[in-house]
Amino acid sequence: MIAESLLPSFASTSSNNNSQQLVQLEANVAAWELGNKLAVADLPLLCLDQCANKKLDDTIRAFSLVLTKDGEIDICKLLEACRLLMDMMRSSGGATLCLAAKDLESNLQKVQGLYNKSPLACQYLSSLLELERASGIHNGSVLLDPSAAIGLLWIRRSLAHQSHMYGLVVSCQKLHPREAGYEAYNKHLAPYHGMWLQSVFPTAISQSWNREELLAKFGEIELEALDDQQEAIIAHKLRTLVATWKPLLRVWKEAFERLGMEDTRRV
Repeated sequence: MIAESLLPSFASTSSNNNSQQLVQLEANVAAWELGNKLAVADLPLLCLDQCANKKLDDTIRAFSLVLTKDGEIDICKLLEACRLLMDMMRSSGGATLCLAAKDLESNLQKVQGLYNKSPLACQYLSSLLELERASGIHNGSVLLDPSAAIGLLWIRRSLAHQSHMYGLVVSCQKLHPREAGYEAYNKHLAPYHGMWLQSVFPTAISQSWNREELLAKFGEIELEALDDQQEAIIAHKLRTLVATWKPLLRVWKEAFERLGMEDTRRV
């Protein structure tokens, strides 16, 4: 983690400076994506005004610490970051995110159970998966449910779905969350859902907030307070969250594939 003295302080800066700091954070994540040696844990943490978008700020900060300099996924920090995300999702009040949050909570419990029993052996994603594989509870890529591995598999898919959806909402296209949700669902979740879930999730997505309502919810402000400046700041924070997730999701999927534990069955 970088020294506190080097962290950007937003409390005494203007909104324009906030945006500049966020641009730098996103640029640093992009540099990591291009193969630089910079670790996500070395990215400047967001020391934002406590009254502004706190849940979103805390979620970005937490996920920026999950991937270590050595390219390992820290399970304890991942669980913490996912709980913050879950709280943010529930506070949005949207049907899609509330449904996803309930699913996320169930899968987090599966991971937490094994982590509590063997915290040292489960310090990193790779060691946790190796521990469960060696126990013989899985049949190759057919994962036992419940297990930590199946929980982590579905948590990753949920994050991939959200990453895709948020990316579309804050892109230059400014897609309605409903359309973005359908596209993201069809790519990241539908291939692994059976008929019942393929009816439940699209129904929830159809009830999505519009773009401005979603941004206001994540920004923890009233819709009437969402002016152009606030919209730009919140959208940029979501882009930063998406950029932070990209290398994490890649390493996550590679670990499952390397160990032959990528379960592609429908549920």
